[in-house]
Formats: sequence, structure tokens, C-alpha cells
Amino acid sequence: MTTELKSIFTIGVYGSTEESFFCALVENEIELFIDIRARRGMRGSTYSYANSRYLQAKLKALGIYYAHLKELAPTKDIRALQWQADKQEHTRKRDRTGLSAAYVEAYKKHVLRYGKRKAEQILDPETVLERAKQLAGFPSDRPLKRYVLFCVESNAEACHRSLVAARFKDKMGGKVRHL
Repeated sequence: MTTELKSIFTIGVYGSTEESFFCALVENEIELFIDIRARRGMRGSTYSYANSRYLQAKLKALGIYYAHLKELAPTKDIRALQWQADKQEHTRKRDRTGLSAAYVEAYKKHVLRYGKRKAEQILDPETVLERAKQLAGFPSDRPLKRYVLFCVESNAEACHRSLVAARFKDKMGGKVRHL
């Protein structure tokens, strides 16, 4: 697969409104929305537009394809490492500005599969994008130019999507843009 991708977009939902969230996608001409959350529901009405059914229907109406790649979500054990660090630092989840070293190390090892592994065992972004395109029903004859990685945190550096985006950038080049 030859890639023409220049930017790797990420987006979170916290701190947005329904209008600002979907406008950011449209303004940046996103073609494929890749949901990398473990759970695709939001509590309460404030961010109900990020609940899976509504989100998918709205994206479809906007002409944006949707794929859920749960395998890119941190496991419960990995999330527990961050919760422990937050507790030790007396930081609330939404006030977090970065990820703990233990979380980053575990996420890279178990999800991105860095470490003492053969190169073909490390997460390959091009393979991930092909899988997302297939799941979304993205036309196989159409080149993918603009996609976004989605999770909930407003600050990308406090979210695993920044680690996924960094892996994509390392492998495929381009620039990471957090919407």
C-alpha cells in the first residue's frame, strides 16, 4: 500500500459541543473516523452525540465512514496503571495533562507490541488502516487521504490516541494534528 497521507488527525469529545465536534471533522475533510475506545457509550446527556449509534448515524449523514478498532483500546489492566498514577498525583481524569510512564510502557508493549519482538509483530499502521477501511466499508478503489483517531479525552497527550498517532507517524511519516 502506497500512502499519500500527510496528516494523522486525532479528536476527543470532552470539552466539545455536538456542533464543534462534527464541524471539526467536516472542516478537516475527514473521510474515515476510527473509534479506538473500549466502550462506545458516554454517560449522561452532555456528550450523548458520541454514543455509538448516534455517532455512526451522524457520521454516515456527513459522508464519513466509521470503524471501531477495539484492539487499539487499552485493556482494563493498562487503564488501572493510569488510575493508580492519577490517584498518587491527586489528579482527576479530565485534569490529566499526560500519561504515566507505566501506562505508556504497558500500552506500547501490549497494544502497540513494541519490545523484544520481531518487526512483523509490532503494530503496523498500514495494516491497521486497511482493517479499518474494510470494517467501515470504505471503497477499495478510493485512496484514503484523511482519517481521524477518536477517544474521549480533550487533551490528546492524556489519551492513548496520542500513542497510536505517534506510532503511525513513526511508520508512515506526516504530521499529527489534534482537533
